[in-house]
Amino acid sequence: MRVALPGNQFVSCDVGVEPPADAALDARLADLARRKQALERQLTRCCQQLDHVMTIGERLPKANDPDDLERILLQDFGAMLRARGVFLDRAGCIRQVALDADGTRQAVYDAQRVRAALGPTVDAVRVAGRALVVSDLELLGGGQALLGVLSGGGDETGVVVALRSANDPPFDTGDLLAAESLLLYGTQLLHAAATRRHLQRVTLETVYALVNAIDAKDNYTSDHSERVGRLARRLGEALGLPQAQLVVLEWAGLLHDVGKIGISERILNKPGPLTEAEFREVRNHPRIGHDMLCPVAQFAPVLNAVLYHHENYDGSGYPEGRRGDDIPLEARIIHVADIFDALTTTRPYRAGCNGHQALRQLESDAGRVTDPYLTRLLAQIVAEDAGAGRSDTTTGPRARDTMPATAGNRLETSSCVVGPA
Repeated sequence: MRVALPGNQFVSCDVGVEPPADAALDARLADLARRKQALERQLTRCCQQLDHVMTIGERLPKANDPDDLERILLQDFGAMLRARGVFLDRAGCIRQVALDADGTRQAVYDAQRVRAALGPTVDAVRVAGRALVVSDLELLGGGQALLGVLSGGGDETGVVVALRSANDPPFDTGDLLAAESLLLYGTQLLHAAATRRHLQRVTLETVYALVNAIDAKDNYTSDHSERVGRLARRLGEALGLPQAQLVVLEWAGLLHDVGKIGISERILNKPGPLTEAEFREVRNHPRIGHDMLCPVAQFAPVLNAVLYHHENYDGSGYPEGRRGDDIPLEARIIHVADIFDALTTTRPYRAGCNGHQALRQLESDAGRVTDPYLTRLLAQIVAEDAGAGRSDTTTGPRARDTMPATAGNRLETSSCVVGPA
C-alpha cells in the first residue's frame, strides 16, 4: 500500500490488517441485534414492574385492615410477577392465594405439594430474610419458584412463594429486585396497620375506663351517653353521612360528657335545681372534656363535638357563644340528641317526659337552642320509631365500631348540606 506524505512523496507500507469476512460481520451484527432486543425487552419489563409497584403503592395504603392489606398485596404480587400460583407459608401452615378479587383464578398447584418441594428452602429464606429463585423443581414438573419474606407484624415471619411453569420465561434479576421491593414495602404497611389496630384497642379500652369513671360519679351519665351516641348516629344516617363520620358521631355521643369527671359529685347528684355558682361549675365540663381528650391523637375527631355540644343555635350557649353554622355539624347533632334524651330521662330532681312531649319542647326552641333542620329530622326519626312499634328512639345495645385512625375523618359542615333553617 502506498501512502502520500507532505511534498508529494510516497512510501509503501504493509498495515497487516485484513478486512473481516462478510459472514463474520453479519454474525456479529446479528448478535448485537439480539442483545439489543433482549435489553429492550428487559427495559420494557422493568418499566412495567415499576409502573405496577407504583400502582400498588397507591392502592395499599387505602386498606386499613391488616387482613385486607395482605390479601391485596399478595394478589398484586402475583400479577406483577405473572405467576401461575402464589402461596403464603406462615407458622408451619401454607395456603394458596386467590389471584383475583373474586377468587375465580385459583393457583394451579397443590399447597402441600409445594411445601414438600420447597420446605427446606422456605425455612432458609425465612431465616436469611432474602429473596431467591429456585429452578427445575422435579415435584412441580420442572417449574420454578421465587421466594421472599413478608412479615405481618406478628411473631412469625411469612414466606411468599410465586410459581411459574417450566414453559414460562425464567425469573430474572429484575423479578427478584421487584419482588423484594414490594414485599419490603408491604411489610412496612402491615406493621403500620398492626400498630393502628393496637392503638384502636387501647383507645377503646381508654374510652371504657373514662365511661366507668364517669359512671362512678354519676350513674345517669353513662347510659345517657350511650343513648346520645346511638341517636346521633341515626341522625347522621338520615343526613347520608359516610360510615367513618357515623362512627365519629357515636363516639362523640359516648364521650361528650366526659368532662363531668372534673365536676363535684355533690353537684352532679344534687336532687334539686342548681344554684348559679353550681351551674357555672357545670358549664366548665365541655372545656374540661376537650382538654382531657386533646392530647390523645385518636380522640381528635370528637373534639369539636365535646367542646361545642352546648352551643345554642342563636349564640346564647357556651363555652364560646357560637351561632348557626359556625357551630360544627357534629356538635349540633350531639346537642339535639343530648337534649331529647335529657328530656325523656328521669333525673333526681324531675320525672322524664314522653317522646312527643320532648319533641314539642324541642320544636318550640328550634332556631334558638337547636338547629331547626336537625330538630325536624329528629321528629321524623321519632315518628318512624312510633310507626315501627318501638317504644323509644334508641336502637338498643350494639357492637361499637373502632374510632377512625386520623383526625381527617372528623365531621365538617361543608361535607353535608344540613338544609334550610
